[in-house]
Amino acid sequence: MDPQRLDLSYDIIWEGRWHVGSGYQSAAVDRLLRRFGGVDGVPFVPGSQIKGVLRYQCERLAVVLGLEVVNPHAVIEDDKNHLVRFFKPLRQSPLIVDRLFGSRYQGECLYVTNAGPVLPKDTTNTSIQTRTAMDRLTGTVMEQHLFTTEFSERNVRLQGSIRARHPAGVLTQDGDEFPYEYALLFSTLLALDSLGGDKSAGMGRCKIKINEESLCWNGDPISLDDALLGFQEALSSFQGEEWIKWIDELRMGATS
Repeated sequence: MDPQRLDLSYDIIWEGRWHVGSGYQSAAVDRLLRRFGGVDGVPFVPGSQIKGVLRYQCERLAVVLGLEVVNPHAVIEDDKNHLVRFFKPLRQSPLIVDRLFGSRYQGECLYVTNAGPVLPKDTTNTSIQTRTAMDRLTGTVMEQHLFTTEFSERNVRLQGSIRARHPAGVLTQDGDEFPYEYALLFSTLLALDSLGGDKSAGMGRCKIKINEESLCWNGDPISLDDALLGFQEALSSFQGEEWIKWIDELRMGATS
């Protein structure tokens, strides 16, 4: 099997106000937006945050499909033991999410750029929301205290890109079909419906649109429908343990 390359760009289309925090505050605002070049720059979403959300959602989808997942940020003894057990070359790893994103053993395979504004008019629509401050220890309202957050307004479009580079034999394919790991990535990316802070309060609602004209697999254009077709057909053909067994057989054939 040959090395695999994937390149694409995507748009984040915000349907509500959103906040991706910088960790800084001013005299008037407790939480400032993350901006290129400091407080006077344009708001953006860091690629590291998008990648973290994608990995988390890929893990959730993998669990739904019955595939094994291990928390990369182990905090309990069982997770630590699992990390040691799966510390091996990606070609030998049974973890679909590790094969897609990379691991501590073999390094990163998926690279996500910052998502920034596409149009100049998208860079200035911000507002400040003031609300009652909460005491984190007690979970109650702090009397005579207010808390302010800077938001970017809806109808803003940001654009980012993803680049994947995988050695031969790492990804799962049925013959020369589109890799299942990449199909999992597409499914997760299209399913994202919120990003940033205050999602529990209804902020950060968005839609993700993959720009098909930018979609290239091993240097050749491919449509989104063709990319997902094999994955969708496999899911509809197998049930429960049959799906897991079939994936394992594909993996054994690729690594033998």
